[in-house]
Formats: sequence, C-alpha cells, structure tokens
Amino acid sequence: MKIGAVILAAGEGKRFGSNKLLANIKGKVVVQYVLDAVNMERVIVVGKYAKDLVEVIKNDVVIYNPRWSEGISTSLKLGIRFFLDYDGVLVALGDMPFITRETVNSITSKFSNECEAVVPTYRGMWGNPVILSKSLFPDVMKIEGDIGAKVVLRQREKICKVELGEEVVKDIDTISDLPSS
Repeated sequence: MKIGAVILAAGEGKRFGSNKLLANIKGKVVVQYVLDAVNMERVIVVGKYAKDLVEVIKNDVVIYNPRWSEGISTSLKLGIRFFLDYDGVLVALGDMPFITRETVNSITSKFSNECEAVVPTYRGMWGNPVILSKSLFPDVMKIEGDIGAKVVLRQREKICKVELGEEVVKDIDTISDLPSS
C-alpha cells in the first residue's frame, strides 16, 4: 500500500514561548528527530516559523500554510491534498522528537485494507503518528479549527491499534518537556 507522510510543523507553540521545533536536544533540533524517524515520501507543512525552519527542512517538500493561526485542521488538510492519490497518509507531529524509525515502521506495517486508520497506543492512550486511509480523506477535509483527525476517528469502527512505547504520547509543549542533557 502506498503511504505518504505529512509532518505538521505550522503551529505557534504558545506554551513553549518560541519555536519549539528548533529547540536543541543533545545537539539536534526537535523537528530533525521527527524527520529522521519519518524516512518515507513526505511533505512538511509550515506556518508561523516557516522562515526559521527553512535551513533544517531545505531538502524536503514544504507547504506553507498561510492560515496556520486558524488551527491544526488547516495544515492537516493541506498535507492530505498533497497525497490524495495514495492509499493512506501517516500524520506526524513536528514536536514529537521521541518517535523513532522503529516506531514509524511498527505503525506502517499494521496498515491494511481492513484499517481505516492505524493508531499507536501507550497503555491504552491514543498517540501519534497515525495513519489515515484514503477512505477518511473526505471527512477529514471537513474538519475546521484547532482540532485534528481524532474527531473523525472516534466515529469509526475499523481502527487498527498498535501498542507501542511512551514516545507515541510524549511531545514538547513547554521548556520543561525538554529532556535534561
């Protein structure tokens, strides 16, 4: 099955107070960990900090979202439009530096025709990145505001789950979320 990846990197990071995607963890910026983990055909959706991110993502396909301030749904929809001909889209968040290639491989290997989505879990909690099948694209394109695809997924029965580690529920929202060196 053909899967593309959308990395969402357009947010403001209000609670962090600056561009959290460029925060340094052990000599590497947060978003670089995500780029390293998502080693597949991908597009990165940027917004508020587009100019600051250019150096890190200069070898990637980038979509600028001029409506980033209207919420994550606007970035999600732009990314999905890029992969409309694919069987599914892996949606990764740019502020989740703890995911690994193994994490992504575990999620993508679970994707099949029986799954409308693949959701990683940690102790029963839904996490990210998720895979959305093409059958969900029309409903996801109707989402508005600062909400993601979870609102669509909660209404579906054919959700395949894969239990993984804490990395699928751990992100960077504040400076205190950064690991100490």
